[in-house]
Amino acid sequence: MLNKIKYIITNRKGIAIITLFFFLTSCGSLTRFVPEGQYLLETVNLVVDGEGPTSTDLLPYVQQTPAGAMEVKIYNSVDSTGGFFRKMIRKMGEPGVIFKNNLVSITEMELDVQLKNLGYLNSKVSSKVDTLNKKATVTYTITPNEPYHVRNYTIQLPIPRRTGAAGERGFSVRRSYGGYQNSTTPINRDSIALLINNNPGLADSTQRVLGLFNRPRRNPRLIREGSVFDMNVLEQERQRVNRMLLNMGYYKSNLNNIHYWADTTLRTNQVDLKLGLLDSTFMVPYTIERVNVYTGTSVFDRRNFQVDDSTRYRKLNIYWDDMNFLRKKIISSKILIRPEERYRASNTENTYNQLRALNSVGRVDIQYIEGNYADSTLLDCNIYIAPGDIHSIQTGLEGTNKDGDFGVALDVTYGHLNVFNGSETFNLNLRAAYEFVNSSGSELDNNYYELGIKPSLVFPRLHLPWIEPWMKKHFTMETQYSLGYNIQRRSSFARNFFNFNWKFRWTGLNQKVTHTLSILDVNYVDMPWMSDNFKDYLENKVDSLTKYSYENIFTAGINYGFVYSNNNTGKLRQHLYTLRFNTETSGNLLNWINKSTNGNKNDAGQYTIFGNPFAQYIKGDIDVSQSFRLDEKSTLAFRIGLGLAYPYGNSSILPFEKRYYGGGPNHVRGWSTRYLGPGSYSKYDISNPVVHVGDINLITSFEYRFKVAKWLEPAFFIDAGNIWTIKDYENQPGGEFAWDRFYKELAVGSGIGLRLDLSFLIVRLDFATRLMDPGRDEGDRWILFKRKFFHNSDWYL
Repeated sequence: MLNKIKYIITNRKGIAIITLFFFLTSCGSLTRFVPEGQYLLETVNLVVDGEGPTSTDLLPYVQQTPAGAMEVKIYNSVDSTGGFFRKMIRKMGEPGVIFKNNLVSITEMELDVQLKNLGYLNSKVSSKVDTLNKKATVTYTITPNEPYHVRNYTIQLPIPRRTGAAGERGFSVRRSYGGYQNSTTPINRDSIALLINNNPGLADSTQRVLGLFNRPRRNPRLIREGSVFDMNVLEQERQRVNRMLLNMGYYKSNLNNIHYWADTTLRTNQVDLKLGLLDSTFMVPYTIERVNVYTGTSVFDRRNFQVDDSTRYRKLNIYWDDMNFLRKKIISSKILIRPEERYRASNTENTYNQLRALNSVGRVDIQYIEGNYADSTLLDCNIYIAPGDIHSIQTGLEGTNKDGDFGVALDVTYGHLNVFNGSETFNLNLRAAYEFVNSSGSELDNNYYELGIKPSLVFPRLHLPWIEPWMKKHFTMETQYSLGYNIQRRSSFARNFFNFNWKFRWTGLNQKVTHTLSILDVNYVDMPWMSDNFKDYLENKVDSLTKYSYENIFTAGINYGFVYSNNNTGKLRQHLYTLRFNTETSGNLLNWINKSTNGNKNDAGQYTIFGNPFAQYIKGDIDVSQSFRLDEKSTLAFRIGLGLAYPYGNSSILPFEKRYYGGGPNHVRGWSTRYLGPGSYSKYDISNPVVHVGDINLITSFEYRFKVAKWLEPAFFIDAGNIWTIKDYENQPGGEFAWDRFYKELAVGSGIGLRLDLSFLIVRLDFATRLMDPGRDEGDRWILFKRKFFHNSDWYL
């Protein structure tokens, strides 16, 4: 790596690229293309005088903001005439923003409106413009003053009594709400229960256990006595009330009919607020009469849709064209709208989400039709389902470079998204790889190839019929079966990998949490052949850990994991977080069976299956990552991860592929991947990564990112962590975890990174150096400025 860095520095092309970069970012003039008599908008300042909204909150309402200085310099470094190279440079930059005075007054008005919407009815906004050397600086001064608060808040929804409708009971009340007198009026009992009693959201115990973060929750009022008179919150409260009415059967409920009456004349910065209906005459509950499902290639071209077959199944009328797309059972399982039930908007949305989650479905439309019956409160529901692309093929070409050893791999995956006409997905993955290994006399240094095949089948439902009915209203679900067979061939040995997995996955309809449960996860590694030289190499020339990594091993276990995130809800957030958790265990059932049947043991005292020992262990991982938007261009990110694995019973050591490794772009940067730790283990053996593994993993990372251009995001980061072993293994001295010294063995690395977003390609380049090296003697672990800088650094692309 040091030689590579020296090459870049001394190579003329490298010097030219670095020189060009600095030229583009420093030599361009900001005002080069500013017309005479006009000004470049250089800076916009938002000054909030007092308590209130932050400048970041108000920035979106500023009508004119400057472009980044670096982007303007790059844009101005070349003129508009020229060839392809000049045009590419201009695309990397951005033209300067010419100051427009009329937008200042518009911005003042927009800021004033927004402040009043936030409850600051007595706010003031002023502006100041400074011009110098063809550059303009605009400063907006915001004085929020004391916000208005809600003194009394009442909800009055006089909904007429409707008799004769199933499940509908009306009653009359006379009650005083916060100073407003409500006369004797027929009011729907469900409305009072849900709106006044905060909608507790009932769910049985099974749903609560399976739902975890997605279980039904309380939907309380958003406005309370003492709340700030915030128009945004008022709008959210209207939406909440309208949502409840739509889920109670009031099909014609809409936001325009839900209205506020506010009294702001109390002269105490207080408001009396009432929410009610402008017109209650059409507020009657609707019932579903018929549900018609049309499925096929031309369902959205109604005139040309030819019905080839039809049936009535579980109260649904299903119509197919000659394609016969989707079986009736899978259609029924994804539709939550049923005849003779009350109209609910949530059933409509969940049905849409369930159908769109089917891989073979390209488009879904749900329509309600009224007026077909003498009873005007009956609805017909028409559901249209069109197929998407049924066949797919993906190819991938990979290149690797491991310390000068080059490799190439080709992946081809064929997919059929409706193999049994129930949106089942069949995938077939084929992989071929070849690596060119430089010969250095080691038994391992021979070119080798790898071939693999992996078929998988995914069903869009859980194959747990006693649980699925409870879950389908809250989750999209799938069951996956996969097989894998992979062979590695070298001149010294052959190794085969076999795996089978039976997995369930369910995702909440709010997209926040995804659960994965593998009921059966079987892996078998077989070494069918070794050369005599390689056997001698394992017996006499390597440590026991290396030898163990080439033994036959069988694992069969169960694992569960979930990912919880607010990053995929479609909302722009200041604070993003993701929580990942995974736990797995293996060998318990096999160990119990062997003990119960007095199974035979091998010479090492281990029970075997098919003549090979099986692994027994438990493993758990938790990882939390968060990011905070400091302003429009900068973000602070944090991550902490902890993992623990413990072999027991039939195993004294974990299988190699289940052990943790440290260093590299996903761990502590500054070390090569797989060459950190464990603990204070100091033998840095680049040719033997199997000694740099452990049973405990800890990683923390802080990163500050900021955009200097729309395509360029530098970052500063610092990582800390290590791996350790649970036991004191002979070949890993200093690797065992100990409470009284583990904090002294934390590796620390720091560096800078560049993220280039080229639209069609995103490139991340990190350079990191070691600050604390636990592999050195205690007292000599701080190595920054004490050792050769580039020798203790690494690049990651």
